[in-house]
Amino acid sequence: MLKTYLKQFGLRSVGLTLATFFGGTAIGAVAGDWLMGSIIGVGSAFAVVLTTIGVSLAWKGTLEITDIQNAYRAAVAKSDSEAVQDALEVNRDGDFDWDDFEADDRDPDLEETDAPSQ
Repeated sequence: MLKTYLKQFGLRSVGLTLATFFGGTAIGAVAGDWLMGSIIGVGSAFAVVLTTIGVSLAWKGTLEITDIQNAYRAAVAKSDSEAVQDALEVNRDGDFDWDDFEADDRDPDLEETDAPSQ
């Protein structure tokens, strides 16, 4: 039983880290420190996990596998990363389709409209 709990924590922690690290990297890069952004992104996700598990323990006095699963699901669902939301949509559909993603991600504000001709 303890082995099952540890396996759930381990596997889901790896997945949550992968799901939130790169979103934090992007936000941190804009703010000037990609590493700190990544750490904050992952830390925020794990704060949701620990809060959810803490509430479950306080409310019921026990910890079940479903409590662990729900805590990690809540952390992923709470993520405001666009990539996480896209991945959840693909996961729900069970079918990857390139049409689910925009192919043109250029920023029109950054495009040169009056480029000098050579």
